[in-house]
Amino acid sequence: MIADITVTEKSFGPKLLMSGIKFSINDGEKVGVIGRNGVGKSTLFGILAGVDKDFTGEVIFKRGTVVVSTAQEHHDMGDTTVLQYVLAGLPEYSDLSHIIETYPETMGDDMKKIDEYTQALMRFDDKGFYQIEEQIERELDNFQLPGVAHRHFSTVSGGKKRLIDVVKFRHRGAHLALVAEQTNPIVHIAKAEYFDGR
Repeated sequence: MIADITVTEKSFGPKLLMSGIKFSINDGEKVGVIGRNGVGKSTLFGILAGVDKDFTGEVIFKRGTVVVSTAQEHHDMGDTTVLQYVLAGLPEYSDLSHIIETYPETMGDDMKKIDEYTQALMRFDDKGFYQIEEQIERELDNFQLPGVAHRHFSTVSGGKKRLIDVVKFRHRGAHLALVAEQTNPIVHIAKAEYFDGR
């Protein structure tokens, strides 16, 4: 079992939105939640993602479980490219890249920084990050998104953003993926066993 979910009650002001909900998510299981707009699908999604804590009940995940979820909307992306958006979700990538890019200019004879830089180089190689940009671009191509890697993320359509999120999930080492459709009344709760966890 990955997760055990109990929502005894969830209300918005005087309106009771849901009550008496109890279910579990098991290894290898894929779950779809389907319903009309306004019945609480996105609210349930927020509870599972840990964003909404204003409810009575509890969500218990198996120790060490990594949960990832799509954003309902993407704000303040600025000039972030699709490739940068995917890379930002990789555990350790940003920190290791920062060390590798900045330490040579500042470390001098500082043995502590030299050691951190050396360890970062080895870790970067162990994680396969030297080839990761090409790999992500190939995966985007496989999802019928050729040439999108260097476009600004904010210029990509909502449907393509969902596919880009799937590529991002593949590199997060996730155990559980929560994928909400923007245009259809469905929330997918999927075990991420098919992702390439690192």
